[in-house]
Amino acid sequence: MKSNIAIMGLVMGSIMAMSAHADPVEPPSAPALTVPKAMRMLQAEGYYDFRKIKVEQDDHEIEIEARNPDGMRVEVELDLFSGRILSVERD
Repeated sequence: MKSNIAIMGLVMGSIMAMSAHADPVEPPSAPALTVPKAMRMLQAEGYYDFRKIKVEQDDHEIEIEARNPDGMRVEVELDLFSGRILSVERD
């Protein structure tokens, strides 16, 4: 009987330890950027003439079509939470 209780304790402890290391289900605790704030950040970098703006919640990105400081049409991907530019591609 004591061995059954000890085994159950080990099993329960293992289950609890595994759940503590599981991937979080909730989004990051930092607030997401707003579209106006993302546009202001890009304007400060010289981007202008914003056209298409798409927030990708699942990918944690904001995609913005605009013109870069050289006047070329580009698609800029920003991190939804940090505002960091992830990529810039010619459009």
